Amino acid sequence: MTVIENVQACVDLGVPYELPVFALSQEFDAKYAELTYGEYIRDANTIIETQLLVRERFGWDWFWLHIDDTLEFEPLGVEVAADDNVVPATVGYPPFDRENLRRLRVPNPKSDGRLPILLDAIAGLYEARGDKTCVTGRIAAPFTGVTLTFGMAETFLMMQDDPDLVRDAMKFAEELALEIGLAQIEAGAHAIWLGDCNASTHLMSPGQFEEWALEPCKRVTKAFKKAGAFVFLHNSEEDMTGLKMQALTEPSIMSVGPAAHMAKVKAAVPNVALMGNVDPIGLLQLGSASQVAGQTDQLVRVAATGGMIINSGECIPREAKGPNLHTMIDTAKKIWNIAHARN
Repeated sequence: MTVIENVQACVDLGVPYELPVFALSQEFDAKYAELTYGEYIRDANTIIETQLLVRERFGWDWFWLHIDDTLEFEPLGVEVAADDNVVPATVGYPPFDRENLRRLRVPNPKSDGRLPILLDAIAGLYEARGDKTCVTGRIAAPFTGVTLTFGMAETFLMMQDDPDLVRDAMKFAEELALEIGLAQIEAGAHAIWLGDCNASTHLMSPGQFEEWALEPCKRVTKAFKKAGAFVFLHNSEEDMTGLKMQALTEPSIMSVGPAAHMAKVKAAVPNVALMGNVDPIGLLQLGSASQVAGQTDQLVRVAATGGMIINSGECIPREAKGPNLHTMIDTAKKIWNIAHARN
C-alpha cells in the first residue's frame, strides 16, 4: 500500500497496513537544515530541498507545508513582521468596518504575495514523491480567517456590536479559503491542513462555535473533499465537548491537542478518524527519549484498531531534540509491527 492508501484506510476508520506517522515540524525542519526560518520559506526550491532532506533523515509520511499563518492575509493589508529568525507574525490589522470589508478582494494564489511559493513547493514535492508521501497544504478555516484578517479582539467585539458585519466577513473568509485551498489541491496537494484554532473552546463556547464557525467550516471541508483531497482539521482542541462539536464539520481526520487523553477521545468521537498527539514541548523538546517512546507506545496501541494517525499535538519547536523525533517515529513503526505480528 502507498502512504496515500494507508491514510485513506485511516480515514475510512480501518486499519492501514503501515501506520502513517506525521510531525508538525516546520520550525525544527528549518533548523535541522541549518537555515533561519526566513531562509527556509524564502523560495519554493529551498522548501522542497529541506522537506526532502528531513523526510530522508526521519522518515515522516507527509510534507507539512504550513509556512505561516499570515500567508493568505498579508495581501489583504495585514501587517506582517519581517524577522528571519522566527515564523512571520501579524503586527497590525486593517480596520474592521463595512467600507474596508467591501474593498477586500480574494488574492490570486498564482501571483499575489507569497502564495506562489506555497503552490510551487506543493507541485515540486508532488513531482518528487507522488503518492509515496502525503503532500499537505494549508488554509485557515473561515472563522479563524476572520480573526486573522481583522484581529481576535475586534472579531469577538463585532460579534456583539455588529453581527451582520461578521457574517459578511465570514462569507469573504469562506471564499478566500476555497479559492486558495482548491488551488493547492490543483497543484498536487493530497491533503489540506484546515486550521481553526481560534474557534476552539479555549476561546469560544460550544454555542458560539455552532452559531459562527460550524457550517462555514463544514462547507469548506465538503468542497475540498469533493475536489479529491483529505481534510485534516486542527483546532488544537483538548475539551471533549469541543471535539464532538468540531467533528460535526466532517473532516477526513481531526487533529487532537497535546493534553487530551487520546483513548477517551477515540471512544467519545467514534465516527471521525483522529491524529495526534505527542507533546511537542513537554516531550519532544524537554523530555527524554524513553519518555517519548512511552507516550508513543501508548498512542500506537490506541491506534491499533484503526482510524488514527500518529502526529505531534502541536507545532514542534526549533529547540526540540533530534533523537526524540527519531524515537517518536521509530517507536511508532516498531510497536505497530509488534501489535500486528509483522516482522
